Amino acid sequence: MKKISLLLMLIIAGWSLTACTESHNDYPMPPVYPQEPVVTVEGFEATTTDAATQPIDLATMTEESIQMFTLKMGTLPAGMEFKNVRIEAKANDKPKMEPYNVKASDDGKVTKEELKNLVYNFYGKKATERTFTAQIFADAVKGTESQLIYLTKPFTLRITPEKLEDPYYYLYGLATGNYTAANANRAIMSPVEGDGNDMKFTYTTKFTARNAGDLLVWNISYWKTDFQKKDFSKVYATEKLYDKSESGTVIQGNKDNFFIAPTAEYYTFTIDLEALTFKWVKLEDQNPAKYTNITMIGSFNSWNETSGEIEMKAIDQAKHNWYVRCTFPSDTELKFRANHDYTVMNWGYGDSDKEWTTDEEWAKVCEKDKKNIGVPAGQYDIYFCDITGTAHFVPVED
Repeated sequence: MKKISLLLMLIIAGWSLTACTESHNDYPMPPVYPQEPVVTVEGFEATTTDAATQPIDLATMTEESIQMFTLKMGTLPAGMEFKNVRIEAKANDKPKMEPYNVKASDDGKVTKEELKNLVYNFYGKKATERTFTAQIFADAVKGTESQLIYLTKPFTLRITPEKLEDPYYYLYGLATGNYTAANANRAIMSPVEGDGNDMKFTYTTKFTARNAGDLLVWNISYWKTDFQKKDFSKVYATEKLYDKSESGTVIQGNKDNFFIAPTAEYYTFTIDLEALTFKWVKLEDQNPAKYTNITMIGSFNSWNETSGEIEMKAIDQAKHNWYVRCTFPSDTELKFRANHDYTVMNWGYGDSDKEWTTDEEWAKVCEKDKKNIGVPAGQYDIYFCDITGTAHFVPVED
């Protein structure tokens, strides 16, 4: 147990409290100005628990809350209350983002939900350990005014969120040409990189603009189980029937409210399953390059340019999104190329070979003339979009 003696600094002479203003806290955290007379009130003491300083894995956490610290209370001046105990946490690798306040009880417990929301606030839902610098605060409150209490020195907090049941989301409908159960997994959506939201996905192609039979969004695990029972409660759709707006609200459970492109042109369709919103962004280039073939070439065929490449199949009507299921008996390196010719177009990732290894990240945006992609042995559903360069390697479960 790590024990920290605490000092509460309060204004005595003409103690001026800052009035509360609107914020994400119930009480603000005003500064104590050096020129103001202060006195130390002893007796407040906090002890962080081993659970707070050891890595916390929410997937293995069985209780609804965790004991993060204990408090030994001192005595406040008459008329003041001790309130709003919280852990302020800052993501170590995101110094420009505002800190997040995690609610805590007076007995030092924090719920699993609060810890989950802390991670999601900065990073989204990927099951990766995240490191925060944390500090415990409270407020001395009198009426609508408050004074900040520093309860601990900073400490390190490490949290891993639970892994999603299935991080793969798919479009299903006439616009992408996959409207039977047999090919429901062909139009995979690409995760959006770089903004900390692991529940935002995109798909780029030439869409239709029909009022019926266009697009719904499914998690593939829902499709495997719920569709068989004609249960559409988890399908994602628009809030409004026949909505051709450029953006709007997403709901679950209405299979008739298809996503419909504003016009029959090339768009990037984006759905945010955290905010439950969607948007359509029309491509500036309405005549993207078209290729007869997209293949994979690599160490699995000794980089042979005349034999043994893996052919992919176009799965959208515009022939820009490609798919193949294949098995690699051993670890391999590979690249994508068009029309069996590097000079026509080829795609790789990064500035060094195996900078991207597909067991670490299942999807990345590839670029022209970049380096080899590392793929561990196994069977995969592989997807590639020749407009965006996005590649996906989804392990096939037994």
